[in-house]
Amino acid sequence: MKDIAIKQTSGISWSALQRLRFIDFRLCWEGRINRADLMETFGVSIPQASLDLREYMERAPENVDYNKSQKFYFSTPAFKPIFINPTAESYFEQLIVKEKDDSDVERGSILGSKPEFDVLPSPERRVEPLTLRSIIQSINTSSAIEIKYQSISTDLAGYRWIEPHAFASDGMRWHVRAYCQQREKFRDFVLGRILDIRESRRATADPASDKEWTEYVRVVIAANPQLPTGQRQIIERDYAMTNGTAEIVVRRALLFYMTRRLGVEEGIEKSPSAQQVIIMKILPIDR
Repeated sequence: MKDIAIKQTSGISWSALQRLRFIDFRLCWEGRINRADLMETFGVSIPQASLDLREYMERAPENVDYNKSQKFYFSTPAFKPIFINPTAESYFEQLIVKEKDDSDVERGSILGSKPEFDVLPSPERRVEPLTLRSIIQSINTSSAIEIKYQSISTDLAGYRWIEPHAFASDGMRWHVRAYCQQREKFRDFVLGRILDIRESRRATADPASDKEWTEYVRVVIAANPQLPTGQRQIIERDYAMTNGTAEIVVRRALLFYMTRRLGVEEGIEKSPSAQQVIIMKILPIDR
């Protein structure tokens, strides 16, 4: 699928490609599209919308049927997307975007209509905008900054020098990856626990030496073998496992968060129904 998409995009301008992907998306998920959809989403003229639809039909004639009475282009039973990778995740991403701001043009949503849905809200994790701005600037200028940090392991906040070089999220909160001059090693710092930033100076550590950040590992997971056969099969389906396993590629620095998300925590025993997935092995990846 990916090779076909790359071939189809040759010789197409960026703006035209976005409209062709939009056509592909609508036909794939909603089964129809017309000129008004292109005009409303991209602000193009009637002639341009017609040209875009004609271009799509020339590249994928087997994908589209035009219904003159309804004035819509409908996807055919033989439809196969050629400009997008039709994953469930890509659809749900657009669904959430449209919910946050129901303006397709401003937020980039390419949905026409949406089914009723809801998303479990996460507790707000505070990150001060000025703090974030200072860290971004320190990364861009390869600078060290002196921060006042409240560690969860100590009662009192204290100042320390760090050298930020990347951001990471565990799905619940954002961290800054930085060299800690006090500990003399690279560590994660929760953005919401940075209480103050007061000085900056030139950084001394090379971000490339942060091996835990630059190295990737392959995490091989499987359904908990203690589950009954039927339940194991459901877990294998949920996690798109092949021959009983699935692989997740993750930075070594994020491995701790990955295991925690999977519920695999050392020293904590859980029932098979609570510990549905196990880690079989962790393999280094050469890049």
